[in-house]
Amino acid sequence: MAFHCVRTMSRTLTTEMCSHPRLPMISRKKIAFLIILCFPCAITVWFLVSNNDDFDLCYYCFFKDRNYFALNLHYKKGHFTRVPEAHCKESPPFLVLLVTTTHKQEEERMVIRDTWGKERLIHGKRVVTFFLLGSPADPSTDEDVSLPEEFNNYHDIIQKDFIDTYYNLTIKTLMGIDWVMNFCPQTTYIMKTDTDMFVNTIYLVELLLRKNQTTHFFTGILKTNDSPIRHIFSKWYISKREFAGTKYPPFCSGTGYVFSVDVARRIYTISLSIPFFKLEDVYIGMCLNKLKISLQELHTSEVFFASKPIFSVCTYRNLVTAHELKPQEIALYWKALQQAQNESC
Repeated sequence: MAFHCVRTMSRTLTTEMCSHPRLPMISRKKIAFLIILCFPCAITVWFLVSNNDDFDLCYYCFFKDRNYFALNLHYKKGHFTRVPEAHCKESPPFLVLLVTTTHKQEEERMVIRDTWGKERLIHGKRVVTFFLLGSPADPSTDEDVSLPEEFNNYHDIIQKDFIDTYYNLTIKTLMGIDWVMNFCPQTTYIMKTDTDMFVNTIYLVELLLRKNQTTHFFTGILKTNDSPIRHIFSKWYISKREFAGTKYPPFCSGTGYVFSVDVARRIYTISLSIPFFKLEDVYIGMCLNKLKISLQELHTSEVFFASKPIFSVCTYRNLVTAHELKPQEIALYWKALQQAQNESC
């Protein structure tokens, strides 16, 4: 009777399945096989999302950044592959702009050279811009072919031999500070920013002159209560092995921060004793924390933006930074500001 019952149920199931051809019959053996096959994968994913540090390097290597293993534990001071002539001794700048860039961003560099990054006198103060570059991630590509000509034409590229990748922004920023300390220590202020930024250098110089604090000064978008992101698939993921604390020390957003040259000198020195950390702005905050240098506001109103405010002449005349702008927008906004210099808000 038991065997007859199984056969009857089997026939019934077969009849039902035949009436629904899109639903194939799956045997218990196949289900068991699939469970056995998927179990190791499920365990692996569980370890990843549960922040198991044993998987960190594997994750970064295969899913995030294949050049993760090229990261240095400490920034190595030394030989520059390209060093521009800044003429700092003959004509000391008031403000040096250090712009992080990649090999493919030639259009972005050109627009910045023609707009807010163009060397000029602002309120009688010299402002100069330099671009920070590493080496191509893949030496077999032709990313570096046009760079010598660009360097010879503009003399504004600072370069060292490290892998140019997002998680090496800390090295790139320290390289810029390294260059200032060795080749342009005569400057008063330094600003670190990126190629997708609009920087109102005219208003920035005006505010720095008004602030009149040439030492012990660091400003930008103040981040005083940020925590590490523990979600492994985030671009800014940090494991407990990389940073065990629940709160970062105060830092300024890497979209754009400004500091006096004495602070740069102290960061340059203290970086030897602070292990590498892949989030550049947080790393600089770690240096400041160890140096006991507090962050300061540049103005009573918000002037640094990590977003892109809707454009109007009055809005952009009274800000220092706006973020996530395309080269065409940077050119358009800068031109509009220059044409409206005599207009009141």
